[in-house]
Amino acid sequence: MTAAAARRRGAFRPLRWAWLLLLVALLAPAYELLLPAGLMHPDERRTVIIERGQSLHQIAQELQRAGVIRGTFGFLALARVMHLDRTVKAGQYSFPLGMTVPEILRALDRGMFGLDLLTLPEGLTVREVAERLGERLGVSAASIDSLAHDPALLDSLGVDAPSLEGYLAPDSYEWLPGTAPEVALRTMVRRTLDRVQKATAGCDSLPLGFTPHEVLTLASIVESEAQVNDERPRIARAYLNRLVKGMKLQADPTVGYALGRNPRSKLTLRELRTESPFNTYLHEGLPPGPICNPGLASILAVMNATPDERALYFVARGDGRHMFATTYEQHLSNITAARALQAAYAARKAAQDSAAASAGELPAPAGAIAEPESAR
Repeated sequence: MTAAAARRRGAFRPLRWAWLLLLVALLAPAYELLLPAGLMHPDERRTVIIERGQSLHQIAQELQRAGVIRGTFGFLALARVMHLDRTVKAGQYSFPLGMTVPEILRALDRGMFGLDLLTLPEGLTVREVAERLGERLGVSAASIDSLAHDPALLDSLGVDAPSLEGYLAPDSYEWLPGTAPEVALRTMVRRTLDRVQKATAGCDSLPLGFTPHEVLTLASIVESEAQVNDERPRIARAYLNRLVKGMKLQADPTVGYALGRNPRSKLTLRELRTESPFNTYLHEGLPPGPICNPGLASILAVMNATPDERALYFVARGDGRHMFATTYEQHLSNITAARALQAAYAARKAAQDSAAASAGELPAPAGAIAEPESAR
């Protein structure tokens, strides 16, 4: 290299550093704005009190001290662009650490210091979750359902499935009004993945060599069948026994799901012949994916299925419990007994409703008066 070339190369070094510093200066605010402060603990909350008369700079410092934002520069810059420097409402705010700066500013602008509580019971489908979540967040159920099928979101969450069915953890959630639906869905999925990880921790292998997705799939069927916790491991074992023997699962809830209904819906014999990859009367093995969003108890039931249970069949008694059988003949006998029990429960409920009507009271809830499972 000549002396002139060396001088030219040396002259470019300060310019290169200047461009690098400029790039860092441009990216730093974006980092602060778009990356939540609590990326590793998005559900954790911080309470911040905004006093009347506080300046925007003081509010930014308070939020940074509480760990709600990463830095003040991006927060202050965006607040001024959004003309929020004089509209922040005083009050006590509760911020999830998974919120981005734009979401925090919207909450401060609208005075969203109250929390919305949403309780999602076990066994809801994605569509049912979308309806409840949409009503609470003030957006359409269709938009949330579409988001739950978005390949980009699924990929970012590490969910190798066509939708988030089975991954929206049943639980009680608190969100600020106006929380973005994607934030809510991500929170639910992370909770499910955390539950699966804890349920499978310390296991050398999963039942029958299942993947975590298959664990959730069987857990969703158990969730749709079981109504009392102590039967979940028995029901899980009955299904595992059938898989080991190469028998079709013949799980009624999978057909209800295939028909676009809640998996616990009652079915006719004709509906049981509906062609669908989810119909376990027609197809062997597990369905392609979960049929609802199972709770922790059902996930644990699959991982800790009753070890000495040899049952291959079970039928609903009508009171929330089941009768189990190891042979088909015993199962047919149980079906006859279950029908008699269901008739007795139905007659008892009718009498209670009649007495309540005479007394001017509301009728008793229907409870779980289900048709017995078809002979399997």
